[in-house]
Amino acid sequence: MTSKKDMDRVCGMWIETSEAKFISYYNGQTYYFCASECKDKFDQNPAFYMKGFEGRNP
Repeated sequence: MTSKKDMDRVCGMWIETSEAKFISYYNGQTYYFCASECKDKFDQNPAFYMKGFEGRNP
């Protein structure tokens, strides 16, 4: 069985998608998170987290 990982768009941690407990959907895509705090931040402003880390202004 092969594993698939995806990056938590908020903190940058790699998440094993088959084991992800925190998931959001945005623009027809699925996003995986390491913790509810990261999911909550993403859900409040998903467009902000579509930019790479270097393109974000706090």
